[in-house]
Amino acid sequence: MYASELIRDVSRALPWLAAEPGYEPIPTGISLAERTDILDSHAESLRRRYNHLYPVIDRGGHKLIAAIKEWNPDSVADPEGKGAESLEKSEAYFHTQRGDLHLLREALIEAGASDDHDVFRALDRLDGLFAWIIATMQEIRWAVLIADGKRAPPSKRRFTSGSALVAALDE
Repeated sequence: MYASELIRDVSRALPWLAAEPGYEPIPTGISLAERTDILDSHAESLRRRYNHLYPVIDRGGHKLIAAIKEWNPDSVADPEGKGAESLEKSEAYFHTQRGDLHLLREALIEAGASDDHDVFRALDRLDGLFAWIIATMQEIRWAVLIADGKRAPPSKRRFTSGSALVAALDE
């Protein structure tokens, strides 16, 4: 059960750790220097967000891998389904965050940000981290669900033919 609790706790904590206040819009009618300062501020904020989140993700991932390696093959890894549910909610959160980054990109382009400004590299880097988090959570969730499905206790009812199974489904 340790793995289930760890999965639940890590997946619940990640959205909280990734949360960042909103970004200020770039006002129209300002000088190039002011606009550059705002873009630089956005780039720094995105880099800081990545730099704070990556080590936590890395440590959490290593802890999850260690917990998964210690799973007792004869037990159910996530008996109440809370770990898988938490992972799914976190995936949804990071999908939303990726959507927000896309909207920020569009707003920066619309405000006249240069294509080669560092803010876009910082956006892409953070978006890549969020995509990696989503993929990792999906992989862990499916590993738990598949492992638990294989460990499910066999039914006392046995079917000797396909027609018997279909008949049982109709009951």
